[in-house]
This record gives sequence, C-alpha cells and structure tokens, in this order.
Amino acid sequence: MTTLFVVLSVASLLTVVVQVVIAVLGGGAPDPGWAGLALVSGAVAFWSRRGSGFQQLFAASGDVAHRSRSQAVWWLLVGGVVLVMGLKLGSPDVDAYKNLVFGEGGLVEWTQVILLVTAVRSAWLIGTDLKRRLGESRLVWIFRGWSLFLGLVLLEELAWGQVIFGWRTPDTLRDINAQNETTLHNIDWFQERLDVGYFLVTLVILLAVLLAPRLMRSLRQKHSDPMALVLSTLTPASYVWPLFTAVAALAFCIATRSLSDLIVNRDQEWGELLLYASVLLLLLRTRVLLGAVQDAP
Repeated sequence: MTTLFVVLSVASLLTVVVQVVIAVLGGGAPDPGWAGLALVSGAVAFWSRRGSGFQQLFAASGDVAHRSRSQAVWWLLVGGVVLVMGLKLGSPDVDAYKNLVFGEGGLVEWTQVILLVTAVRSAWLIGTDLKRRLGESRLVWIFRGWSLFLGLVLLEELAWGQVIFGWRTPDTLRDINAQNETTLHNIDWFQERLDVGYFLVTLVILLAVLLAPRLMRSLRQKHSDPMALVLSTLTPASYVWPLFTAVAALAFCIATRSLSDLIVNRDQEWGELLLYASVLLLLLRTRVLLGAVQDAP
C-alpha cells in the first residue's frame, strides 16, 4: 500500500510539472489540486511506512481495541462535522464556500480521488490474497468486480480524464449533460433522479452493513474452520454504522430538501467523500485481518 501512495505522489508531481510547462507556453493555469494530491500522498506514504499504529488499530483484538476503534470512528465523524461547519462559518457567503470546497482542484474533489484510488487498489489486493488462499473462487471474482466498479466510480469523478487533461466535452454529450462534462451520472435523465436514487443506494448500503454480521455468522456456521476464518475477515465491522448512517442521513436531507438553510445541495459531495472513506475503512480492515490469517501457522 505504501508503494501505491509513492507512485501516486510521483505521478501527481509529474502532472504539476507538465501543467506548469503548458502554462508557461500560454496554456491554462496549473491545477493546484495536483500539488495537494502529491503532498497528501507523500505524507500518507511516509506515515504508513514509519508507524505500526495503523495495523494495530485495525487488527488488535480484545474489548479495549474494539472501544478504540469505535472511538476513532466517532472522532472521525465529529471531526468531519467540525471541519464542514468551520469552512461554512469562515466563508463570507454560500458561493464563496462552494468555490473554496467544491471547485475544480478543491478540497473535496481531490480527497475523493485519493480515497477511491486507494480503495481500488485495496479491493484488488484482497482479491489477490483470496486467490492465493482459496484458488479461483466466487469471493475472488466478487472483489475483482468490486475493484473494477470502484474504478468506474473514480473515472466518473475525474470525468474520464477531462478533469486532468481539460478536453472539450463533445457537443452531443454536452447538450444532454447537466454539467457539460464527460460524465454519465450527470446526463439529464440521471441528473433528474440523482438525489433520490443516491439516497436509496446509501440506504441499501446502510442496511447491508447492519445486517451483514448476522448473515455472515450464519454462513460461517455452514463452512469449515479455515473458510469460516476467512469469512470473518470479510464481515463488516459493527463499529462503522455511524459513518454509513451519517451518509444516508445527509443524502435524505438533500433528496427531501430538509434543513435547506443549513445544508446546500453541493454538500452531497461531503456525503460521497464520507461514503468512500467508510468503504475504504472496511477494505483496509479486511486487508489487514486477511493478512494476519494468512500469516498464522
């Protein structure tokens, strides 16, 4: 995983250099998001290489470790709320807040990119670990497919590369795209149903997270000990429910226009960021626990 962030940091730095050269030659201004992405990726690579707290937070067993993980989730959620409120209160008006946070190269957009890139890699590595342990099985293909799906989401977030390379949206697509971008989810038909559809998706995910431990427990009872141990590593942790609940609650407010004086439509981006972070948290936990299972005698 450290290698992934090193590569991401180097690639981002090279992109910055190319954009600066283009700007000097009379092209568009460099996108500061790439510099931020390089900085954050480098910092994460350094932290993951130097510290052991990462694996201990995910893999340590016992009641104390479980409480620590639960507290970490709540601190993550509270910290996110404080951050959003600070940005809103620190902005002179709603438009300034939107431009600061959600503009091209903004805070949320590039954080989403980091989370999705890491999630794609994590899901693929989990599939590789499962293949090494189980051979060709349904679980391997599930995680391979999950990795590809997350890759598609990442491409949509980057407008299939338009955010990076800045090409002009083809006229045929621009005419039917609400944001005039090279994306599928902003096509007029989807855009009109996007808020309600997204809320329903988050609700299904929340129910899956809540019900999965009970369903996986039943599955483990039907399999041998080695397979049961693998299934236990794939079971979503019970302490992540506040994160997915917050995602669904925010999506509900956007879809129903509730609390419109406090929550603007673009705040949906925060919900997407939290959703990607929550999915990544589960993937990283599975990756760490699965590694511990494979290393066990």
